[in-house]
Amino acid sequence: MTTSTKTVKAVKAPAAPAPAAAATPADTKESLLLRRAADGYAFPALEGVANQFARSLRDLIRALGAPTVQIERSGAEQVSFAEWSASAAPAIFWRYHAPPLKGPVMLAGSRSLLLQLVDIFYGGRGQLAAEREELTDAEDRFAARLGRDIGMQLAAAWRGKLAIEPELDCVTADPAKLAAVRADDELFVQRFTLRGAPFEGRTIMCAYPVAALRGIAGDELLPDMQGNSGGDPAWSGALDRALRDVRMPVRSVLARPEISLVKLLALEVGDIIPLNMPRHVPVTVAGRSFALGSIGEANGNAAIMIDHIEKGPDHD
Repeated sequence: MTTSTKTVKAVKAPAAPAPAAAATPADTKESLLLRRAADGYAFPALEGVANQFARSLRDLIRALGAPTVQIERSGAEQVSFAEWSASAAPAIFWRYHAPPLKGPVMLAGSRSLLLQLVDIFYGGRGQLAAEREELTDAEDRFAARLGRDIGMQLAAAWRGKLAIEPELDCVTADPAKLAAVRADDELFVQRFTLRGAPFEGRTIMCAYPVAALRGIAGDELLPDMQGNSGGDPAWSGALDRALRDVRMPVRSVLARPEISLVKLLALEVGDIIPLNMPRHVPVTVAGRSFALGSIGEANGNAAIMIDHIEKGPDHD
């Protein structure tokens, strides 16, 4: 995931016809992201972020092999880090470095959800044989990949409010290893619940330290859109979602045996053609070389584990 430098500028609020008192610059900026409430702070801009993030999560999980899943968004809450991590367990935790936020963004996903997604990814139906604490190497790699994908969806959800590019820097099943905030620090938590088999009731939670959100109240919040090409964000989002649903033909040739014409004509039912299986097999996407993989088995299905992603003129 790469970061890009963007010019940002504070948005000026339109002047009121007859204001009782002139708003200070700090108040104008603060209203874009947060405002003071009777019991502390409210974060109105995060309502729109959560709605967009819910749609992005739905599209991502559908693309991973669950085409009918829906995402139900619950109301946000403020809890301590200790309470949040305890309520999420057993979970996989992702931590992101996301400047200009003055602190990390953290996500927690049900460990059962991760195991089910891995099973579907390798051709299964998302059924869990049994709960277990340790992840396999393939599951660890999938968790990191999923975290990077979710980070991109999170950046898209913030677009138009704050130019952040979350960079994944920690994936763990132990919240103590996050080393991000103190146990009693307050978090602003948004909960997303999956609906539909086989993920019914599985959750993903997104947590922002309240201090990190308050820390950007005086920053320049919205990107300067004056110099862009005038593209329609709604159209761009619809195009992005449409492209994610495009199905690409993936093929891997496991063997190319050769036999003489005499043996071919003599073949009968029950005869065996020997195959010499290579150590690595090429994987092509839409006719172009994409990766090299190893032949194996996953969850009772024949599978290919990607060992190397090709780089060069055939792969961007």
